[in-house]
Amino acid sequence: MKLNMEQRRIVELEPSGPMLVKGVAGSGKTTVAIRRIHFLMDHYCHEEDDQILLVTYNKTLLNYIKFQYERLADAAAGEAERLFAANAEVKISTIDSLMYGQFMKYLQRAKRKLSIAPADKEWQVLTKAIHEVKKSYPDVKLLTPKNQKFLKDEAEWITSCAMTDIETYQSVDRVGRASGNSGTPQKLLKNSPTREAVFEVARLYREFLEQDGLVSFKQMNELALSEVRRSNGGKYTHIIIDESQDLTRVQLEFLKELYKEKDHSSLMFVADNTQSIYPDSWLGKGRPYTTIGYDMSGKSRTLSKNYRTTTEISQAAFDLIKADETIQSNVDFVKPALIDRHGHPPIYHFFMQPEQQVAFLAQEIDRLKGDYRLSEMCIVARSKRSVESAAADLAAQGIPCEILQTNEPDFESDKVKLVTMHSIKGLEFKVIFLIDLNQGVIPMELYEDAEDQKTIDSDERKLLYVGMTRANELLYMSSVKKPSKFIKEIDRKHLRMRKDASLRPFESISMTHYRLADQLVDLHSKEELTRQWLLRELHETYGYPYELMQLEYPVQQFSKKGYCDIAVEIHADGEVRPYIIAEVKRFGTGIDDAVIQLKSYLEADGRAFYGIATDGLSVKIIDRRGEEVQDLPKCQGRFLPDTKQRSLYKNLKNGRDYEYAQEPGADIEVREVGEEALIQVHELAEVPLIGNVAAGIPALAAENYETAHSLPRGWLVSPKDSFLLTVTGDSMRNAGIDKGDMVVVHQQNTASNGDIVIAVIDGEATMKKYMPMGSEILLVAENPEFEPIMMRSEDVYINGRVIGVMKK
Repeated sequence: MKLNMEQRRIVELEPSGPMLVKGVAGSGKTTVAIRRIHFLMDHYCHEEDDQILLVTYNKTLLNYIKFQYERLADAAAGEAERLFAANAEVKISTIDSLMYGQFMKYLQRAKRKLSIAPADKEWQVLTKAIHEVKKSYPDVKLLTPKNQKFLKDEAEWITSCAMTDIETYQSVDRVGRASGNSGTPQKLLKNSPTREAVFEVARLYREFLEQDGLVSFKQMNELALSEVRRSNGGKYTHIIIDESQDLTRVQLEFLKELYKEKDHSSLMFVADNTQSIYPDSWLGKGRPYTTIGYDMSGKSRTLSKNYRTTTEISQAAFDLIKADETIQSNVDFVKPALIDRHGHPPIYHFFMQPEQQVAFLAQEIDRLKGDYRLSEMCIVARSKRSVESAAADLAAQGIPCEILQTNEPDFESDKVKLVTMHSIKGLEFKVIFLIDLNQGVIPMELYEDAEDQKTIDSDERKLLYVGMTRANELLYMSSVKKPSKFIKEIDRKHLRMRKDASLRPFESISMTHYRLADQLVDLHSKEELTRQWLLRELHETYGYPYELMQLEYPVQQFSKKGYCDIAVEIHADGEVRPYIIAEVKRFGTGIDDAVIQLKSYLEADGRAFYGIATDGLSVKIIDRRGEEVQDLPKCQGRFLPDTKQRSLYKNLKNGRDYEYAQEPGADIEVREVGEEALIQVHELAEVPLIGNVAAGIPALAAENYETAHSLPRGWLVSPKDSFLLTVTGDSMRNAGIDKGDMVVVHQQNTASNGDIVIAVIDGEATMKKYMPMGSEILLVAENPEFEPIMMRSEDVYINGRVIGVMKK
């Protein structure tokens, strides 16, 4: 739970009443809340009756906070005791637990016997209320059991807002209740008979339940609020409300009653409206804090950096948010700021049948066991039924797994965890599998009315965003039969087809965009759809020019001639020869036959190095020996007709740019950009390429480097202290350093103001502009999408200065 500078500033703010901390997923909001408790305990709990309350939304998050503290080193063990001891001046509780306690007090004081109604009883009573109200409002078309989900939601919303009179309900704005601004029918016009009828349904629904000695959960909350208002003032000097965007109006008013105002008291709302996934939430729908009596002008702080996930996962998750105007227009929306922490892009799979998804999960979990503990993997689904089904299927496959229980979750057991999207809020795992991302499952299709369904879509989109941003390192996503429409909202360039391969998921291509059409025999062939997708991948992802590709490439097999679907040719040793051959099948029909055919072609034509078989869903890549490999190689300059490798070098030592070209085995040619004359190179130095910028502390041991490049000695400071790194991010884009470039680094532990350095923070390397500021260091990106990183100087290790850039 180490804090960065922006988190520390919030933790150590002097209490001054209400304040808002807005933060994106993974920005450390809960960590800030926990650390804030210690700060308040040590500095602002000096009176005997001072107490602190941390409220969480669900039990899973509460138990996760306890779990994280139990994992702290012995030096911090006392902190957990201070927080969770029976006599602690700090109370950490769920909002439901607090309110249920007051509800029980109400029953005892009022001498009533009420219990929470089961779901089937609620629907039965609601149907009865609808039929009863229909007698008085025969012209209100909304009053039909077909709309009971809509009416129940509305009745619960009325209760969750403590709305007791028809006049208030007739005039209130209803967020997402068919406003009519898209040409859809206005179901809930203000001051209308329809609203009057709905309010009557809500009243009778409550009345009929109470006649049977029952209340709904929302009605229980309302009774708890009425009970706490009978008490003599607040109890807690400091209240921290985690996930405050999910609370209802009644729950927020309840917490206000627990707040004891003093000169040194504080009320902190911790929120991320992008993760507001409950329809009855009050603040999560963009309502201002003034509606609950607080003016947050000048009292809000923002945490915009996602430290939990990689840049690749963050970008894919943000694609969902970009597709939703409702989310982005929210006054408390925080746009995520990218950090320079790179990893594997999310992996998306589509399956024709459920059993294929199960087989993939079992296979991939077994494959990942070498790198991750089972407890570091979690399977997440939209519905409880999907979670239960996946647990049973995986157990049958021999995979140790368990559904994470809300009351007593066991985070540490050596089993794969399973949980719903709602329950995973606030948690994180190194590997996340999001399953059953299917049409009709997410988003749920609940309403015929387009505007009402649009509201549901927005909430469901947030739910998927929550699931995606739980992953620390690897994110898998999968659909069965019909994919969710949300999948198309994620840019394909942010997804991959499988782990450790660059292939992007299949996408249908219009016939008007078919490539190599002059070589096609049957434009309408179903196999052609798969082939055109693979052609585009070979070109866009792997960089092979279409000019090097041939369709129906002939392969002589003894006396018989066969034709492979695609051949990628290269220029080598003065000849043109096949390098990659491919066999494609109609979408989703399997690749077993294709692999057999591919192996026979590779054996017959010994010139090709790689083969790929695919049906758009499955893919297998093999080498010339028939052994499976992870990925195809990218196109290289030496594969092209002109084998002279030409590149641009940006010399940061003198600020000049150079063009240089080298024939394999020949001298290097160098000229300054804009000049005709060649520069004489007296000496070359071999500089090793040892990894990438985000791969941790670079090692200079000769046996560790991937390859070496010859550079003019004059471009270096000291050859023995020089190395190359491949750039994996785009945080220095405006400095002319792009993803895929190689930077020349001189190893040194010091730097001057303005130098571009390789800085190591918590074991991970990042490339930034170095700006010392007293005892702190500001690491600045050359890309407005990345925010500066402020660190204490002792927390940053300078591993080298960038002295040149070899453009890709």
